[in-house]
Amino acid sequence: MRTKNAIKNIAMSLFSQIVIIILGFVSRKVFIDNLGAEYLGVNGLLTNLLSMMILIESGIGISIVYNLYRPLAENDKDKIIALVQLYKKAYRVLALIMLIISCGLYPLLGFIMKSDESIKGMFIVYSIFVAKNIISYFNAYKWALINADQKGYVLARSNLMFQIVTTISKIIILMITQSYIIFLLMEIGIFILQNIINTFIVYKRYPYLREKTKYSIGSDTKANINKNVRAMFLHNIGGYLVFSTDNILISTFISVKAVGLYSNYTMVIGQLGALLSPVIGGIGAGVGNLIATEGEEKTYEVFEISYFVSFWIYSFSTIFLYILLQPFINWWIGEGYLLDQFTFIVILINFYLNGMRGPISTFKNKAGMFVQDKYVPVIEGLINLIASLMLIKYFGLVGVFLGTTLSTLLTVFWNQPRIVYKNLFKLPVKAYFIKYAMYILVAFFAGAITVITCRTLISGHSFISLIAKGIICVVIPNLIYILIFFRTKEFKAIYNLIKNNLPKAEVVKRLFKRVYKYI
Repeated sequence: MRTKNAIKNIAMSLFSQIVIIILGFVSRKVFIDNLGAEYLGVNGLLTNLLSMMILIESGIGISIVYNLYRPLAENDKDKIIALVQLYKKAYRVLALIMLIISCGLYPLLGFIMKSDESIKGMFIVYSIFVAKNIISYFNAYKWALINADQKGYVLARSNLMFQIVTTISKIIILMITQSYIIFLLMEIGIFILQNIINTFIVYKRYPYLREKTKYSIGSDTKANINKNVRAMFLHNIGGYLVFSTDNILISTFISVKAVGLYSNYTMVIGQLGALLSPVIGGIGAGVGNLIATEGEEKTYEVFEISYFVSFWIYSFSTIFLYILLQPFINWWIGEGYLLDQFTFIVILINFYLNGMRGPISTFKNKAGMFVQDKYVPVIEGLINLIASLMLIKYFGLVGVFLGTTLSTLLTVFWNQPRIVYKNLFKLPVKAYFIKYAMYILVAFFAGAITVITCRTLISGHSFISLIAKGIICVVIPNLIYILIFFRTKEFKAIYNLIKNNLPKAEVVKRLFKRVYKYI
């Protein structure tokens, strides 16, 4: 049943993501054509500014959800109700705190937003963003329960429908009114309706959520939640400083328009990451069980495979983005929306570094190694913030991203492998860095060959040339990787896994016959 639910979740997630990506690109094009990059920057800035509310949350939700898994598996309704009631109460308090802090942040917007033109109705715009966050907090406990029960695909259908309706409605509104406020009001109106319908779905599946009797949780569960909240608080601070301050710094020291330009890049990279996440997540799903049941040698073998797959996926994606992203933005939105080449390269370096830290982070977290580096996220965040503030003065926009690169290289890049190799694998960490360096050389070689081939064979910036470059980007790096790695144990393990899970020839034949019959 667990596997069946996981497959449903992944399939629904991939389908939803593809539909949302297509609509998202259309919506972004219409948004820029009707409102411009300034308003696009405001969207990104307010999203990042209000995301600091995760510091208030401090991992309460994650900890409560973690404690829901066992009672859901055992159908212990009393404990489920107790935890959900705790979640509901905590998040209502957090929503009130968030409202108070949001009111305090509003007067600072004039300092943070560096813009050549004034944004009309800024108070209304800001209020809509805050209201949407508060609505999310009031309903979070319901979505947490259904996700903990591995039934997220039930809401995914509803969410996909509302995402489609919202995006199409916003496109129509923008084309008719060119009003940012009406655009946001339409969005929050549909969001409220979505929450009402999803609430009905959740209550129908879990009728005991309507239970009015108060239930209490045990002292052991309380202690576990408190311990996790304290640990997550430092990680939340570090995560916010590293991943959620870029837009604020760009808006304050460069311009809101620059935030809008950057957001086009992050949108494409983010959508690509969303498509990759089910694959990467699927690899890491069984790591906790692996560590608990297998020895160090087997665990290390699986890590090597995970490491290899991450290299292949993220190096290929980086090459693909380097060749196609800027021409795609030119074709998609038009001239005048590109960042300079140096800034673009640093953004891609950060994308690669962040992707490659995934396997080592997964094994570290699944092994429960939180204490060994509990202060590192804060140190990483502070280095990122201080370095970005210093470098932005001398280098401009690229300084923000160089700060992220520097903070990664000085902290998690070397410290997480050191902890995992020492405590989990019981091996010298130099093997990790030797392989990392080898992977970079191979990726650079494959990238250089691909770039030279594209520039030699294809000219122009039409949609056809984009397709042709895309085909070259898919074929050449992957062919080079196969030729270099086909004798390695990691490649053989992946090949055998794919081979053993491919449909048998007879099944494929029957499938084609059925399709042919309907045609």
